[in-house]
Amino acid sequence: MASFTQLPSGNWRVQVRRKNRYVSETFRRRKDGEDWALDIERNIDRSGSPKPRAAVQAKTFGDIIDLHIEDMHEVGRPPRRSKAAVLEALKDALGTVKLPKLDRERLIEFGASEGRQRSEGAASQADGLRCVGDYGRERVHYEAPTA
Repeated sequence: MASFTQLPSGNWRVQVRRKNRYVSETFRRRKDGEDWALDIERNIDRSGSPKPRAAVQAKTFGDIIDLHIEDMHEVGRPPRRSKAAVLEALKDALGTVKLPKLDRERLIEFGASEGRQRSEGAASQADGLRCVGDYGRERVHYEAPTA
């Protein structure tokens, strides 16, 4: 059974304790927390792992980009033209890289090659990379290397 606590900020802290496992997450809406808690409890019951299915399914950087785009569509805010172009370029360049092999040096190498190819788009590429990295950390629980 999950416990829900409303924080002074208005956000909800959800804690799941099951089979000697403890997982906690913060949400803006209680409903999101209830859905997450149910999913985590099911994962623990099935596999013993508290990781969400998205974390288990994401094997490459391209998988994280796909999950990000899918979530944007679910909330009714699909990526607009420029963000879609940046995400597509990131997916073309780094989409096949397996997450354990995506390290700081690989990102620096990517940034240097992209900066040389089109200097005006390098900032948007960096913003897109940061956006997907933040998403991966929050949703997929992947710790992106810091540059």
